[in-house]
Amino acid sequence: MIKAIKKLTKKKSPASSPKKKAVAKTTKVATRKKKTTSKKISPSEFFSMVEKQAYELYAKRGYFHGEDRGDWFESEKLLKAKLSK
Repeated sequence: MIKAIKKLTKKKSPASSPKKKAVAKTTKVATRKKKTTSKKISPSEFFSMVEKQAYELYAKRGYFHGEDRGDWFESEKLLKAKLSK
């Protein structure tokens, strides 16, 4: 008798409805697709990309010396923003 009362008073979880289950499934599928579409870049590839971008910034400034670290950090910042999209 007590077990029957507990079953009747037990609340159903919010994900138990058919609509919410469908939403949960589509969310999981969309998450999986996002993970598979992103391309991993090795550290050496990233280094090469930063190096090239920093040189382009140096050339854009008219080959003015003394700002190599600034060019490097700016290049890293731009590439990280580009790759995180």
